[in-house]
Amino acid sequence: MNRVLALCLSLLLAHGAQAVDAPRLRFRVADQTVKTLDLPQLRSRLAAHDIELFDPHYEKPKHFRAFALADVMDAAFGDRWRSDDHTEVVFVASDGYRSVSDRDKLKEEGGYLVFADLDLTDGWEAIDRKQTNPGPFYVVWLGAEQSTASAYPWPWQLAEIAILRFRDQYPAVFPAGAAEDSSVMRGYLLFKNRCFRCHAMNEQGGKVGPDLNAPMSVVEYRSPMMIREFIRHPSRYRHTHMPDHEDLSDRDLEDLLDYLRYQARPGRSLEESSTEALGRGKRQTTP
Repeated sequence: MNRVLALCLSLLLAHGAQAVDAPRLRFRVADQTVKTLDLPQLRSRLAAHDIELFDPHYEKPKHFRAFALADVMDAAFGDRWRSDDHTEVVFVASDGYRSVSDRDKLKEEGGYLVFADLDLTDGWEAIDRKQTNPGPFYVVWLGAEQSTASAYPWPWQLAEIAILRFRDQYPAVFPAGAAEDSSVMRGYLLFKNRCFRCHAMNEQGGKVGPDLNAPMSVVEYRSPMMIREFIRHPSRYRHTHMPDHEDLSDRDLEDLLDYLRYQARPGRSLEESSTEALGRGKRQTTP
């Protein structure tokens, strides 16, 4: 009898340890955690799919096992995430990387939450220059147009998914007072979709790269030419997580600069900020 009890106890303890160690995802509405689900719970509730795609991060075809992203959102938030009360979804990685997506993108077919690499018998194939393990959760898309350049999120080491209204959750990032059809607003949208993943604005945003406006704006100590060039080709200057953005047009880069100038001088006109920044750029002799 004692042996039977000891065996049962050991099995219960082992099961408990496995449950604690199982990969988990947090789900938030704004700042409030509404649910935490581990991988066994997700597998018990959702259909798993074997998918194949050309992965731009691996730069080759990959085979994964995954849940449809919309199914994950339904399991975590119910119909709440489809409400117009929430306009964006933020994917937060374990290192602080934050990828923002318009909520409607997640309603499309093609988005998946990967939880297993089928090209290996165990574990994950390393990804990126630093040979990072992308698990336990990695977001991918099957559509040819569903790329990061088109503001579709592809975060790995995913730890949290949050639904929110971006301008309410990150007021220091939103350019209050800027006209909807202005270059500042266009630059803001580019910043939100591309730069916010790694960079903060006024101490709100990503944690991977530096804050671009605190304690001093990048336009205060970098010339417009250097900022444009570094955004397009950071790999020429640094070993960095920051990807090249060669697809951005000259107008896109000017819009980003206008947004940065606007944020640097709250309460001042864009024309005044632009003139001062250009003047500093002419005087600056070191990058």
